[in-house]
Amino acid sequence: MSAQTAIEILDSMFDLFKQMGSGIALDLHWLEIAQRLHRVRAEATWSGDLDFVATKLKAQAAYYATAYRQPDGSEHMRRLNAERLEEVVKCYSILRAHLEQQIPSAQHA
Repeated sequence: MSAQTAIEILDSMFDLFKQMGSGIALDLHWLEIAQRLHRVRAEATWSGDLDFVATKLKAQAAYYATAYRQPDGSEHMRRLNAERLEEVVKCYSILRAHLEQQIPSAQHA
């Protein structure tokens, strides 16, 4: 088990978030996020906190994928999509911070 490997897998999702932001293949990206979170779980020492945050990340990504609306030129729709995607990224950041706590401090330097 390696928290560092788990973080690398988690970081590989960031490109998916960028693609989700452009509205490309949202359902496929949500599925890939779920699969990568499963791989992260296999690498890290799992806890209730990590499980909660990972579940929230999957839920936010699924919500974004289902609630996404093609921008109709209005600032409101672009802002709404951006706010929803920001929630996905926020959950990712929290999960990453939890994983970083598993790495011995000597490796952070």
